[in-house]
Amino acid sequence: MKKQFLLPILSTALLAPAFLAGQVYAEEATTPAESSAVAATPAPSATPAPVESPAVPETSATSEAIAPAEAPSAPAESPKSEEKDTVILHTNDVHGRIVEEKGVIGDAKLATVIEQERAKSNQNTLVVDAGDAFQGLPISNSTKGEARAEILNQMQYDAMAVGNHEFDFGLDEAKKYKEILKFPLLSSNTYVNGARLFEASTIVDKDKTVEGDEFVVIGVTTPETATKTHPKNVKGVTFTDPISEVNKVIEEVQAKARAEGKDYKHYVVLAHLGVDTTTPVEWRGSTLAEALSKNPRLKGKRVTVIDGHSHTVASTTYGDNVTYNQTGSYLHNVGKVIYKSRQLLGNPTQIPAADAKKLEANPKIEKLVKDIKQKYDAENAVEVVSNSPVELNGDRENVRVRETNLGNVVADSLYQYGQTGFSHPTDIAVTNGGGLRETIAKGKPITKGNVIAVLPFGNTITQIQVTGQQVLDMFEKSLGSILQVDKAGKTVLDENGQPLLEPSGGFLQVSGVKVYYDTNLLSGKRVLAVQVKNHATGLYEKLDLAKIYYLATNDFLAAGGDGYTMLGGAREEGPSMDAAFEDYLKTADLTQYEKVNPNSRTISVDSKTFKLPEEGKEQEPAKPVEDQTTKPTQPSTVKVDYKVADKFAKKTVVSEKLLPNTGSEQSIFMMLLGVILGATALWTSRKQEK
Repeated sequence: MKKQFLLPILSTALLAPAFLAGQVYAEEATTPAESSAVAATPAPSATPAPVESPAVPETSATSEAIAPAEAPSAPAESPKSEEKDTVILHTNDVHGRIVEEKGVIGDAKLATVIEQERAKSNQNTLVVDAGDAFQGLPISNSTKGEARAEILNQMQYDAMAVGNHEFDFGLDEAKKYKEILKFPLLSSNTYVNGARLFEASTIVDKDKTVEGDEFVVIGVTTPETATKTHPKNVKGVTFTDPISEVNKVIEEVQAKARAEGKDYKHYVVLAHLGVDTTTPVEWRGSTLAEALSKNPRLKGKRVTVIDGHSHTVASTTYGDNVTYNQTGSYLHNVGKVIYKSRQLLGNPTQIPAADAKKLEANPKIEKLVKDIKQKYDAENAVEVVSNSPVELNGDRENVRVRETNLGNVVADSLYQYGQTGFSHPTDIAVTNGGGLRETIAKGKPITKGNVIAVLPFGNTITQIQVTGQQVLDMFEKSLGSILQVDKAGKTVLDENGQPLLEPSGGFLQVSGVKVYYDTNLLSGKRVLAVQVKNHATGLYEKLDLAKIYYLATNDFLAAGGDGYTMLGGAREEGPSMDAAFEDYLKTADLTQYEKVNPNSRTISVDSKTFKLPEEGKEQEPAKPVEDQTTKPTQPSTVKVDYKVADKFAKKTVVSEKLLPNTGSEQSIFMMLLGVILGATALWTSRKQEK
């Protein structure tokens, strides 16, 4: 009797480990892991988030669209009925967007916007640009921006500031713009051998029959230009303090006006300064605007600051007479500042692409753009490489999940440029898989068009300083996607027998570094080791979390795009990525890239069998060993390449909590032991009862 009573108790005790282990397993399996599957977002087509301007005095208005009808007006005699309103149309950071596309106004409809405003008889219309007009997209870069300069001439701009990217094609080309443009190219603080390289200011008189309606237009360029173009492009060029220089020009203009018996009432400062938090406070456009609001020489006068450089949409007023406006970038908007008769503060607004889309294109500019595009398309047929010995695979389902040969070539082109193109040699180069858009075929010529098809967004090469910890965080982000599953819900394995990631535009293709990772581990904990190439020895050394490294990438990622919030900070800028890629293709031995998925840089391994190669020594990564207790059920002999994986990639994403969990070996052992012992006890009990 006692024995019969004890047996159920014993069986329960024996089953307890299985039950508890199962509970631990279930808890682990249902813990949600961070998913970082990010849709590819092309840098040039995405408008950066507005950057908060520095704090301004309490008297300053800081809303997006300020200056209501009751804005302060000059304490002067009552308005005269014959006085016209003043409208300033402005652009900044267009970066070669001459062609209309989704979200981009394009030059033909920009011309229509300008034409319609100028046709209004009740206003004087000033049209200006705050810099970075020519460089950016291959279609504009193909003529070093000269074709767009001719378009601006046809649109009859009144003045333009010099941006940092006006130097991207060299100092001689920057000087050439002065000769091509039929309106002033302005920069008050750019010097060569003690003399200004460009005009500091100009006087624009829109109606010569009216005295006192002239615009004093002053240009100023960010001193960051010294590091935000190739150093050789600004050799011998000095950029002085923006605020001091603008105030000096104001003093010079007013002294000359007094000598001529004139008094100018409207000052327009074209500032390519921006409001980036990484820009020194004293060099920001917002700081300049605030300083001008306190300049006694400008008391009672209209002051408009048209800014660029930070790609920010911002409308702000300072004090009782300074209106600040910046209209974003890439012709997503046209800026517009309206001054009602005799008002000191203007109403800064934006004309978005959605509104401009409804307009008819200017036929003259439309033909110019069409001719430029036809010529550009013809030039794209020019061969860069006569015959590609390998296929460089840019398949979406490949470049966004693992190391590829195309990713290696592009990253290597950034790495090579960075050895001499920046103030410090590049240590690590990365680019996002979402920015690689085409495959280069084997056995066919590689044309300029192929190059552009691979890198269509006009991104620039950028170098930033990062710590080893930031590098580690960056790679955890890159490798943080959830895992691919097939129609049966089983995890898809890569050619190394490891779980394959879901495609993410933020997956990084790399150069100068080796990253060992295990996708069996939880998101955020997958990186096992990182090794960085030593410039002197050519060998790979373990990442030092406290060390400063120089990271070359594209401007999109450098600014924190694709969720790389650990990046950012001061940066040096180089040419467009497609230019560096093309140069590399011309000289590289492409046969070294024959293997589509080499698993040699971003290296998929099994953490249980992984052994970190000795520092400074090349070594093949450990091959994974199949363990059916921890691996999804799938024949180990089957290798899944990008073509096979492709058929699963378009499935509805399954939450990681539903996928097999690697759990601990101890938990699984206890569960199995408990089941066996518990079952044995129950079987013995029943036998005795019989």
